[in-house]
Amino acid sequence: MANVKTPSGYSVPAKYVAGLTGAERRLRLQQLGEMRKKGKLLGDLSGDKKAKTRKSKHTAAYERRYGKGK
Repeated sequence: MANVKTPSGYSVPAKYVAGLTGAERRLRLQQLGEMRKKGKLLGDLSGDKKAKTRKSKHTAAYERRYGKGK
């Protein structure tokens, strides 16, 4: 998979912006560039709220054994 450049010139994997619209894509790339400059995680990125994810098999196994509330 190819890399994509942030506005500040850093290269990130294309999968980080795959499936995003133009405005969300630009905003996410800008946020990734800021995170890279500051060297720390700045919180949720643009487009994270509507992303579809699934639990890992390890998380599912833990919740089966010990419950979800722990």
